[in-house]
Amino acid sequence: MTELVPDIEVLVLATPGVLALYRTGSVVTNLISAAVEQLGTSEDAASRVVVTRRGDVAEVDIAIGIESAAGAVETAQAVHERVQALLLSRGEQGAFVRITVAHVADGRPLA
Repeated sequence: MTELVPDIEVLVLATPGVLALYRTGSVVTNLISAAVEQLGTSEDAASRVVVTRRGDVAEVDIAIGIESAAGAVETAQAVHERVQALLLSRGEQGAFVRITVAHVADGRPLA
């Protein structure tokens, strides 16, 4: 399943309105992943997309940052459709894709 991660990341970042892709999971999980990444002991530590399997169903967790002008609902829907299409093309039927909008940039410069 991890072979899908790089393709999903590229696809999500190429979606109009998406500005960033963030790690998913809890603060604790992200801190542990960051520590593992610093140690260099895991190839998947830097992954920003999580793909798991529950029985026959692939589950994908994605957290994105978007432009406010693009609209959260519209952008999340576009990401969802693109990821579902990729999964279907790879033979994954009935996959569950969870998208979290973690940040909305309003276009104003940071003070």
